[in-house]
Amino acid sequence: MTNYLERVKEEIILNYGVRFFPWQKSKLRAYIKEETNKLGWDSEILKGNIIVGDIERAEYIYTAHYDTPGKIPEYARFVYKLFGNTSIILANLAILMMILLYSTLMVIAANIFGLEHRVDLLASIPYVLLMIGIFIPNKNNYNDNTSGVLTLMNIAHEILELGIDKDKVAFVFFNNEEWGLLGSAAMKKYWKRNRVSLDNKKLINFDCVGAGGTILITHGKKDEFAKEIQEKLQESTGIEVNRYKYKVLPLSDDFTFKNKGAIGIVFSNKSKLGKGYYIPNVHCNKDKYLKLENIEYLTEEICNLIK
Repeated sequence: MTNYLERVKEEIILNYGVRFFPWQKSKLRAYIKEETNKLGWDSEILKGNIIVGDIERAEYIYTAHYDTPGKIPEYARFVYKLFGNTSIILANLAILMMILLYSTLMVIAANIFGLEHRVDLLASIPYVLLMIGIFIPNKNNYNDNTSGVLTLMNIAHEILELGIDKDKVAFVFFNNEEWGLLGSAAMKKYWKRNRVSLDNKKLINFDCVGAGGTILITHGKKDEFAKEIQEKLQESTGIEVNRYKYKVLPLSDDFTFKNKGAIGIVFSNKSKLGKGYYIPNVHCNKDKYLKLENIEYLTEEICNLIK
């Protein structure tokens, strides 16, 4: 394990572990710019996103979001674990049914025990927990998405250590993924307006790569690059590697560029029901586990891909 990766991990978790409010994000942006500049990379801030390297010249673009989430209640986490984040429509319907069932039972109970004046309050508890939690910063964010940030920084470090032509590579640290992929959407609009073409570029997004027993390669209709990466990862690891084609809703920022053949890499576990996959222990205080071996492995494979 490289001393660089260990050092950067400790510094980010200790000093920049929560990136929820603007001033917290600003501190991390300054840190990433300083670290990448030390390594010899040029960087700039655009629309709250950190661009490292030259997007127009690069053949490969590696991305990860650096903002951290709020919290979701335990009942919602249970449903996602049951059906999987990849079955998000089914999971959200199940959450809605649970809320409606709870509300109905509270109305019945209020009538039985003479608490009609409290029925609105009792019935609204699940909604309140769900909505308020979104605006409460999660204090532990090792996997989501410190793991992705570390992956990009470690790749940037190893490229120079291995003497790989850095003009072939660029990195983007996206802001506001947790609020609906707003950072990547802003960059897509900016690049289009400034006629920066992503055609023929290979874009890989890293999100939640710190924990999980299955590697998912996410992709859109264009799946050639996804198949290539799946084959490479299957050849070099004992971990199961599967592909997941986006339907309606995203998992991460690569969804923004799915029509350009972008892919995502996420570590996950199989859901308890059905054929879905869920991302373990995110959006809650339990997100305090990060397997650096995953990042080392991904770094090695990505560097081999570039070479």
